[in-house]
Amino acid sequence: MNVTMLPGGTLRVPATTTLDNGTKVDGTRDIGRDDPEYSAWLALAQDEDEQRRRDVEERDSDREILTRWRTRRSA
Repeated sequence: MNVTMLPGGTLRVPATTTLDNGTKVDGTRDIGRDDPEYSAWLALAQDEDEQRRRDVEERDSDREILTRWRTRRSA
């Protein structure tokens, strides 16, 4: 789950929508400072640069684990 701090302070938060046929669709919605949920989401927000850095770190960690797994060492 990513909460993105957009320029100007708007937050892009996860949202699930249920279609008329019952299908659930995951997506996002933007909320502003006047939204009652803003302060709760703000604690989880990261700007796009922070998210990119975190994604790179996770990929590097995953790559390391996969390399150990392929060489049959303990993860």
